[in-house]
Amino acid sequence: MNTILRSEWRLLLFGFLLSFWSTPGQTFFISLFSGAIRDELSLTHGEFGGIYSLATLLSACVIIWTGSLIDRIDLKKFSLIIVCGTALGCISLSYSHDAVTLLVSIFLVRHIGQGLSTLTSVTTMVRYLEPIKGKATAISQTGYSLAEAIMPSIVIAVMLWLGWRTTWLATALAIIIMMVPATCVLLRTHAKRHAEYLRVLRERSIYSKDTCHQRQWTRSEVLGDKRFYMFIPALLAHAVLFTGFIFHQIFLVESKGWPLSLWGFLFIVYASIAFLFSLVSGHLIDKYGAVRLIPVGPLPLGLGLLLLSMSSETVTAVCFMILLGFSSGFVNTLSGPFFSEMYGNRHLATIKSLSTAMMVFSSSLSPFLLGWFFDMGVALEVLTFAGFLFVVAASSLALYACSLKPSAVV
Repeated sequence: MNTILRSEWRLLLFGFLLSFWSTPGQTFFISLFSGAIRDELSLTHGEFGGIYSLATLLSACVIIWTGSLIDRIDLKKFSLIIVCGTALGCISLSYSHDAVTLLVSIFLVRHIGQGLSTLTSVTTMVRYLEPIKGKATAISQTGYSLAEAIMPSIVIAVMLWLGWRTTWLATALAIIIMMVPATCVLLRTHAKRHAEYLRVLRERSIYSKDTCHQRQWTRSEVLGDKRFYMFIPALLAHAVLFTGFIFHQIFLVESKGWPLSLWGFLFIVYASIAFLFSLVSGHLIDKYGAVRLIPVGPLPLGLGLLLLSMSSETVTAVCFMILLGFSSGFVNTLSGPFFSEMYGNRHLATIKSLSTAMMVFSSSLSPFLLGWFFDMGVALEVLTFAGFLFVVAASSLALYACSLKPSAVV
């Protein structure tokens, strides 16, 4: 690990920073402003959830095209576009005055800040650091874990001091000041690395296309692979359930009768666990392979949801957030190496943008659907148990997919 840090620290730091500054588009960040936005724009819970879901749904439709641009545009140029686009979304959100401008603003921060930033970070780690893709992805993803640990407290403090609109402006300024020079410096010699990557791909092309390990799949070929559809539920389970329940975290806490101060502290515990376990999972991925670990990824979250469905004790909150941290650290690290192992690196961003679109689409519906169920009077315990059953089914399907040989693929 020390050798990796010494030789590739610039690229790893770039991935770390890009993951960290995906924060403005993440659900945990936006939900911190939900009360203030709803009050000032006179929106109900359902209306705000609907706007958020629609913006996320639009992002899912667009990212199939924009995500593939990572395979064709110079990384430095594309990253600077992402940085400026995220900042623009933050500025736009600070000036939102009605449902339409709010929709556009949330779309920008969700699509560019959350979607493209994360996709670019993961693709970069897996593509250019292939021999250690698990560890590299884990290190870069600790940026997101760190943001989860420290940003809520910072945002709440700044929001109480300056108001929610100025907080979004300050976020945009921070992104520009930190990420523009960092991207230029850290990717200064990237052209040489990319040339070496292309040379390796050309050498691999001498192998037969039917050789599983060397084959570089296209997106259309992936869509014809039945294993892809068997793995997808396990890959999406965490994002869908995490987004849904964390978006309604205030309702969850109030329903369980837990103090908000305890919940805020547990978020730090959760982020710390996710941070540490992402590093552990990176080692496990490089040792055992991402494909074999996919069925295990969402299981801690499933166990946490089962506990939520059975108890409202304070210790349940602690156990849930710890298990959520295990699942986040594991799943967030698994996705990029999984697609690299299954389908190669040449069209990695194009292929992964497909799964990202599915993830964004499904997670766009979960806040709306959960809010609708809550409005209909469905008990939180019923919904958490349903989430547990979904995780079990998804993991079982992925486990079966692992047993299929490439010759069984359509």
